[in-house]
Amino acid sequence: MKGQYFSFDAVVATLIMVVAITSLVAYWFGVQSVVESRNNPMYADSLRIAESLLSPGSPSNWTAYVTGNTADLENIRQIGLAKNFSNELDRNKIEKLQYLVQNQLKYNETGRIMRATGDYFIKIEQTDKPDGEYFEIGSDPAQYGKNATEVSIANRGAVLDDGSGKLVPMRLRLYLWRQ
Repeated sequence: MKGQYFSFDAVVATLIMVVAITSLVAYWFGVQSVVESRNNPMYADSLRIAESLLSPGSPSNWTAYVTGNTADLENIRQIGLAKNFSNELDRNKIEKLQYLVQNQLKYNETGRIMRATGDYFIKIEQTDKPDGEYFEIGSDPAQYGKNATEVSIANRGAVLDDGSGKLVPMRLRLYLWRQ
């Protein structure tokens, strides 16, 4: 038994080394992809816009500039969907933003206010129920961006009053994409 190269100990040691090297390589490539995605300017823009949407906006009553069929967007410096500097969303602001982006001209102007570097899509969905309330704002990349060359997604957590005074958990998902 002495001098045998393929003894049980050598086989076990080789297997341990193969598993360790494979794990290290997989971890390395995973870390590299995260670092590359964080260095992506579009990803940084999606994070910035998602954060700004969880503010009240500037001015905080920016919805007053959107009335009827008109919108005076020159006085709006930042679009925010929160009631204040908490994560509670304002239903009125969400609906006004939906109204603004339905018209393609206002879609582009709204994108300039948010400083979006491409097309954008905002999906706000209730997280505690699969068939819960949701809002969709903008150009859905699944529908319009079939030839998209780059898509960046940022997620943020928030709450929304369900109309009865109860706050329900919501997820704000922002897609930035280019063709």
